[in-house]
Amino acid sequence: SRELLCIVVLVSAVRQFCYDSIGCFSDSKPWAGAAIRPLKILPWSPEKVGTRLLLYTNKNPNNFQILLASDPSTIEVSNFQIAKKTRFIIHGFIDKGDESWLVDKCKNMFEVEKVNYICVDWKKGSQTTYTQAANNVCAVGAQVAQTLAMLKGSDGVCPLGCGRAG
Repeated sequence: SRELLCIVVLVSAVRQFCYDSIGCFSDSKPWAGAAIRPLKILPWSPEKVGTRLLLYTNKNPNNFQILLASDPSTIEVSNFQIAKKTRFIIHGFIDKGDESWLVDKCKNMFEVEKVNYICVDWKKGSQTTYTQAANNVCAVGAQVAQTLAMLKGSDGVCPLGCGRAG
């Protein structure tokens, strides 16, 4: 009975993983162990999720430039335009960020306005079981938040507003 008690304690313990760049994640409620999310699964590491930030602008509507949330110099050497609005689109389960429908959406947006359009590609983390992908998207969200923090000016406001789609 003592062995059974140890197993129960180990199974019910909350697990937590922390990543330097995006913070900590746990398998406690509401992210896991709840009626709507009964399995206790943690998101994969940012490296395993493989999030890529693909920048399209009016200057490069057909070919993306890769931005790194952890490296502001990638923005400085890109076509990112600080005076323009920035829009994000994030694909869903089992999809990829370099699909033609995303590029088409960017092109259509460029016909309406001059913007920075960032397609968030997390295909490595989305092409798994639904439960794992649903938890991986927490890491993706944290990386998008890290990117927004990097894009914010010293006044804490995103250049001319940031928006999202998807």
